[in-house]
Amino acid sequence: MPIDPDAPKEPVDDGPHAVPVEPTRAAPPPIAPEVKANDVKANEWKPLQSAESPTDGAAIRKIVVEDNEKTTSETVELISQLEIGETWTPDMVEVVKSRLVSSGLFKDVEVYWTKADGGVAVHILAKDKHSWVIAPAFYNQPTNKGFGVGYGENNLGGKNQKLLLYGQLATGDSFFVGAWVVPAIGGSRFYGQVDTYLKSARNIEYSAPQSYLIDGDGANAVRPVRESRIHYLNFGATLGVEIVRGLKLDARIRGAKVAYKDVKLVDGASPDDVMKGADPLNLPKPGAEGYDISNELALTIDHRANWYGVQTGTRYHVSFEHALPSLGSDFIWWLASANAFKAYQVLERHNLVLKGSVQYGHDLPFQQELLTGGTSMRGWLNNQFRGDFRTLANLEYSVPVFSVAGFSVRALTFFDSAYTTFLRTSNPQRNYLPNSQVRGLDGFKNSVGVGTRFYLRQIVLPLLGLDFGYGLEARDFQVYLAIGLTD
Repeated sequence: MPIDPDAPKEPVDDGPHAVPVEPTRAAPPPIAPEVKANDVKANEWKPLQSAESPTDGAAIRKIVVEDNEKTTSETVELISQLEIGETWTPDMVEVVKSRLVSSGLFKDVEVYWTKADGGVAVHILAKDKHSWVIAPAFYNQPTNKGFGVGYGENNLGGKNQKLLLYGQLATGDSFFVGAWVVPAIGGSRFYGQVDTYLKSARNIEYSAPQSYLIDGDGANAVRPVRESRIHYLNFGATLGVEIVRGLKLDARIRGAKVAYKDVKLVDGASPDDVMKGADPLNLPKPGAEGYDISNELALTIDHRANWYGVQTGTRYHVSFEHALPSLGSDFIWWLASANAFKAYQVLERHNLVLKGSVQYGHDLPFQQELLTGGTSMRGWLNNQFRGDFRTLANLEYSVPVFSVAGFSVRALTFFDSAYTTFLRTSNPQRNYLPNSQVRGLDGFKNSVGVGTRFYLRQIVLPLLGLDFGYGLEARDFQVYLAIGLTD
């Protein structure tokens, strides 16, 4: 469960709001006369005209942070990206509010300014959300049913740091994940993350699709063939720098110990479905065991905003990860990835989100292969398709249903599409299933569906997610339910 420090939180729907877009800084309206912060309420304050107001903005002389009970004033200033001496113009109000709301830390934000020392004092009223939660989680997904308990702190020490501790027992994936994310080390442009992912997971490998349409029980079925259990003990650390606003470069190093046990045929499968002439009492493991150590370099351009559940903006991400045999890796491989995200505000509170990615890996070990199915493509079984090449596209349209006393419900509809295959099957450290090199339209799969998300405005994490997906080529439904921790 990787943690992305740049991923936007999904606050709840609280009624109509305009989603701000980073404006061009035109000539400002007049600056307000000097007003003491305690003399007015922020939501009643209106800037007044003054003949003494400069026409080209005014320098920021003070930044006054109020209403914050947990988040430190320094952290609020850091998120606002305001600096003493910077030129202030009135259109920056919505920009600063957008930055603070998108952080996911505050349930209410107001920004106004007053005259001060020949310039302006910018006042930020930021009311904290309840930032931590201890919650159970329940999963009822195809091939994976279980429960867990998690602790999430979204504002550790009032410094916008993230801490996640979560453990789960399930029929498919049992694991523990821990992560500590520091968005700004010492208030600088540098950020970091340390994490661990310890899992014991059941692997179900499916026969490769041999046609575009899937026949559930016939010759064109995609059937479970080999089952095994992987023990995967992973530790990693990331260090990055925000070069300019929205442009980030980071490096990550990680290491894992990989082992397999309980390799067997799935009921109804034959040894030849795994390997021609295979011994059913001594089936080959999916891949080699050993230490998997790698380094990843990533470049991200992120200009997203999230205005109480409505996302806008773009995010582009490219990365290259490769094994480090010089540090003891028993595997030699590399993986290149590119991802794009675009979100549009529609009709004030509707949201259209588009996602796309393409990935290709060379001699990927079993534990690093690209997987499709489940929450990555609803309407198909978890990890039903695997390969060293994958393209994914997701379209999601969501609308508000209702919001009462901070409890909100959004409904969504989605279309997921993917192409997954092996371009090469010559890796000597991998025991591929027969016909894994899918070609033509056989590897092209799609799904459509509907879902819901439930939130509480007062806390950061969503409460429940429920999706109904229909695999178009399989002509079959799948249901995905997650209580406690959802995407």
